[in-house]
Amino acid sequence: MPDTVKFVLVVGSLVGAVYGSAWMLSHFPPQQTEIVKPLPSEKLRAK
Repeated sequence: MPDTVKFVLVVGSLVGAVYGSAWMLSHFPPQQTEIVKPLPSEKLRAK
């Protein structure tokens, strides 16, 4: 197989993988969760 055909196949595979992962991220976003962080008592004290 000529080098040009191998190069085109490798580049096409990489482009397909990037496009497929971008499509997956755009169509199946992660679920949002609530994050609760306790505040230190120094930040709650009035100065």
